[in-house]
Formats: sequence, C-alpha cells, structure tokens
Amino acid sequence: MEEFIVAELILTGYEILTVLLPAFITIWAFRLQYSDKGLKENRGHIICLMIFAVYMIGVFHFTGAGTIFDIWHYGMEFHEERINLIPFSDPNIDYVGYGLNVVLFLPLGFLLPLAWPAFNKVRYALVSGMLISLLVEISQLLNFRSTDIDDLILNTAGAVLGFFLFRFCSFVMKRDKAVREYGKWEIVVYVLAIFAGHFFLYNELGMAGLLYGF
Repeated sequence: MEEFIVAELILTGYEILTVLLPAFITIWAFRLQYSDKGLKENRGHIICLMIFAVYMIGVFHFTGAGTIFDIWHYGMEFHEERINLIPFSDPNIDYVGYGLNVVLFLPLGFLLPLAWPAFNKVRYALVSGMLISLLVEISQLLNFRSTDIDDLILNTAGAVLGFFLFRFCSFVMKRDKAVREYGKWEIVVYVLAIFAGHFFLYNELGMAGLLYGF
C-alpha cells in the first residue's frame, strides 16, 4: 500500500513538473524582456502566472489531455464514434458531468483578467475558454478519450461565468501600464508553453510502467 502511494506521488509530481518547468522558463523570459524595456518587476503578476500554471495542471489532469506519447502507445487510429459534433445530442444527460465541465473552467475566466488586466472584457474570456478547451479536446483524439462539442460549449460557458464572477468581486490588480501593453501576447506564449510542456514531456503510461513494473 505504501509503495502504491509513493508511486502515485511520483507520477503526480512528474505531471506537475512537466507544466511548472516550462512555466518557470517562460516567466523568466518575460522578466528578461521587461527588464530590457526598463519595466519594473511586478511580483503580484508573477504570483498570478504561477497560480494560472497550477490551475492548468488541474485542467490537463482532470480532462485527460493527450500527449505525443499517446501516439506511441495507441497509434494513429481514427475512431469516429468517439467524436460528437452535434450539441447536446445524447439523450442520457449527465447533469453532474455537465456541471463539472462548467466549474472546471470557472477559474480560467476569473484568472484571465486578474493576471492580464488588458483582457478585462467578456469577449476575451469567451475566446480564451473556447480555444483552450478546443486545444484539450483535440489532444484527446490521441488517447481514445471522447472529443465532445458539449464539453467545448460548457467549458466556454464556465470561462464566461468565471469572468462575471471576477467582475462581481471587483478584484482588479494594479499593474504598470507599460506591462499591460505586452499582456495580449504574453498569455498566448504562456498557455502554448505550458501546453507544449505537458504535451511533449508527460509520458503517463511510460512512467507508470516503470513505477508499477508492467
């Protein structure tokens, strides 16, 4: 039992590292960029970026985001029955699953304007929620999980609700105006770096095989 717990902790730590490592590297690159432009370091912003990275670890973990190693383990077979492009076509509605899809992306809509004040508009939450959810859904084609447009719609709705929660709380961080100028590109680079780290570094089945001996 203790060996199982240790193995699970190692596997979890490994997944966390695949996201935090590119997050740290990207934040360091941002700091160098801002320093070269004579902008002051904003520790609050760095904290927000780290919270965002931790949140994305949860998203990748609970959605079962695919990785490049899934091609090695499962091949490149295409299973049409695992793809649903018709919204809410399943007669057996899973209300709990629907609710969890919404809740999972609530933090995204809240953290987006918190970390990047230039994105303090609902359209940014909508587009960001849709694109990040789409990225995860497409990656799931590699590991035989279902790719469902319902998840895309509900995730996006969750991001929008999270944004309105942020506006309701009126919790806006003070940021240097010059830093905001680079925010719109920063989030794109940051999210892609985090996703790439998980996609190219996280070999779940390979690591599990080493830990459990199969």
